[in-house]
Amino acid sequence: MNEAYLHATMTDRKAIIGRPLFEVFPDDPAVPNVFGERNLRASLDRAIQSRSPDRMAVQHYNIRRPDGVFEERHWRPLSIPVIGPGGEVLSLIHYVVDVTTDVLQTRDAQTALTASEARYQAIVESSIDYAMVAMDLSGTITTWNTGAEHVLGWRADEMIGRPTETFFTQEDRAAGVPAKEMRAALEQGRGTDERWHLRKGGGRFWANGELMPLKDAAGTVIGFLKILRDRTSQRETEVALAEQSSILRSVTDHVSEAVFRLDPVGTILLANPAAERLFGWPADELVGRNLHETLHHHRADGSTFPAEACIFVRALREGASLIAEETVFFRRDGTPVPVECTNAPLLLDGEVIGAVVTVTDITARKRVAEQQDILNHELSHRLKNTLALVQSITSQTLRSAPDLVAAREAIAARLIVLGKAHDILLAGSTDSASVRTVVEGALGLHDVTGNRFQIDGPDLDIGPSAALSLGLMLHELATNAVKYGALSTRGGTVDLSWTLEGDALDVVFRLDWQERGGPPVTPPSRRGFGSRLIQRGFAAGEVALSYPAEGVRCSLTAPLVGLEAGL
Repeated sequence: MNEAYLHATMTDRKAIIGRPLFEVFPDDPAVPNVFGERNLRASLDRAIQSRSPDRMAVQHYNIRRPDGVFEERHWRPLSIPVIGPGGEVLSLIHYVVDVTTDVLQTRDAQTALTASEARYQAIVESSIDYAMVAMDLSGTITTWNTGAEHVLGWRADEMIGRPTETFFTQEDRAAGVPAKEMRAALEQGRGTDERWHLRKGGGRFWANGELMPLKDAAGTVIGFLKILRDRTSQRETEVALAEQSSILRSVTDHVSEAVFRLDPVGTILLANPAAERLFGWPADELVGRNLHETLHHHRADGSTFPAEACIFVRALREGASLIAEETVFFRRDGTPVPVECTNAPLLLDGEVIGAVVTVTDITARKRVAEQQDILNHELSHRLKNTLALVQSITSQTLRSAPDLVAAREAIAARLIVLGKAHDILLAGSTDSASVRTVVEGALGLHDVTGNRFQIDGPDLDIGPSAALSLGLMLHELATNAVKYGALSTRGGTVDLSWTLEGDALDVVFRLDWQERGGPPVTPPSRRGFGSRLIQRGFAAGEVALSYPAEGVRCSLTAPLVGLEAGL
C-alpha cells in the first residue's frame, strides 16, 4: 500500500503488512445492516472470476481509528486483477478513493434542501466543484447550480426545462441509462453515476456522482437531485495504472531473467515465468513470500545468511541501486544456483515504495570459466613438457652431431615432427590422437614417391605424451632409413604395422618397423642421439632395435592402458 492509503485508513504499514484484509478492516459493529465487507468481497471475487477490473459504487465502510473507535468513511473502490501468462489471476491491485467529504457534503446538501429551500439554494450555488441538478419526476431539469455551469458548461437558462439526458452520451441515451438511474433512486434510495458525460460543445468528461430522490415535507417523492463531479484526471490515472500493469506483465513475461517486484520490506508482489523456471516455485506461491527468506537464506558454503548481513536487503531499505552483484540463490528443492542480481529501487516523493530485482542464472558462465581454467592449466603443463622436450632434443643433437650444419638440419627436422604431432593433437581432441594420424604425420616428410611405406593397423587413440614420443621415434627411424637403410635406394620399402594383443584385462600394443630392399645392413659401431631416442621409446613400454642383413627392424610393445593415459 502507498502512503496515501496508509494516511486515509489511519494505519501503519508494519502493523498491517501480511495480515488478511478483512481482519484489519472489519465492519463497524455499531452500524446496523452494514454490508461493507460483504460488498467488497463480492467485488474482489468478480474481478478474479471475470479477470477484468471491477468498479464499485460508493461504499459506506467505516474505518477503525488507532484508539479503537470507528470513524465514518465512504469509498469509491476499484479492483484490478494482475493476469499471468496462462490467463490466471496472480494478484489484485485494490485502488480506492476516499469520497467521505463528497458524501458528507452531499448528505448535508440533501438535508439542507429538505429543511429549507433558501438554505438549499445557498449551499447549491456555493458548490462550484459539484454539478447539482434538480429535476422533476419526468427527468426535466428544474434547478441548475453554479457548479453545473462550471462542470458542464451550459448556463442555467439554457438547461432549465430541458431533459436531464441532454448531458448523457448518445450510447447511454440509447441504452436508457437516465431512466434506469431514476428507477434505481426510487427503488433503492439512490442511483449511482460513474460514466462519461457530455459538456456543452460535445466534449466528454468522466464523472462520478449519485441520483437521489427529493421529497416534500410529507415524504412524497417530488423529483430527483443529481450531483456530479469531474473525475477525468482520476480516471486517466486508473487507466494508466492498468496499462502499466499490463505493460509490466508483457515485458517481464517474455524475458529470460527472473524478475521480482518487492515491497519495502522485501515481500514479493510479482514474479515472472522465468522465476518459476529458475527456482521451481509457482509464481502465485512466491507472491507474498519474503525474497531473502525464500531464495537467499544461506551462503554458498551452507552457512545461514541473516537478513541484516544481506546487501540486497540493505539496498532495498536504503533505496540504493545494485548492478551485477554475484551471489548464490537456492531453488525450492535446496539446490544452489550461482546468480547475478540487479536491484532497481522504486521511489515515490523520495520514499522507497519497493524495488524491481532482476536475477540472472550464471551457471553456464561459471562452468565455462572453470573449463577455461582447466584448459589453461593443461596448456601450461603441455607447454612446459614440450619446452623440456625441445631442450633435450637440441642439447642431445648438438652433442652428437658432427658439425653445426648437420646439427641444424637434424634439430629442424625433429622440431617439425614435434610441431606436426602437436597439430594432430590440436586438430582433434586435446587429450588423444589417432595412431594412424601420428604415423602419417611423422613419415610424410620422407615418403617422396607416395608408396615407400606399407602401413597397416587398427584405429586406435593414444594420449598426448605417447603421441609425441611415437612421432619422434618414427621420424628417427625414417631419417636413418633415408640415410643408410631401405629408403636410401630406389626400390627400398618399409613395412609398418601395429596390433593389439592379449586379453581384455591385459591388452598390449605392438608396433613393428621392418625395412626391405635396401643395402645390406651392418650394426652401427656407436649409438647416436637418434638411436637412443628410438630405443628409449615409451616410458611405459619396451623397444627392441635389431640390424638383420635384409633391413633394420624395430619392435615396440607397451600396455594399452599406459598409451591411452599418455605415458
